[in-house]
Amino acid sequence: MNIKFTVLCLAVFLSGCAIEPTPLNRADGQQGFTMNCNSGLEKCNQKSAELCPAGYDIIEHSKKASTVVPHYGEYPMTIKTESLTIKCK
Repeated sequence: MNIKFTVLCLAVFLSGCAIEPTPLNRADGQQGFTMNCNSGLEKCNQKSAELCPAGYDIIEHSKKASTVVPHYGEYPMTIKTESLTIKCK
């Protein structure tokens, strides 16, 4: 198996394990966050509750699927990503 393909698969797998919220400075002055939910929407909801103890509103929830073709064009993969953008109350 091609080593580059293996490294790509490992990177995609590991990127889905951690939920690292990115803070947003909203125009209305409220605190917001966007985060990768590839490890599950429930984990994102739990993280949202930790970040916003007074509650939160979901601004955007998106799911996308992309097809990646490795360098030599063998074994195309479909990568699914899910993200959540929230604002704290």
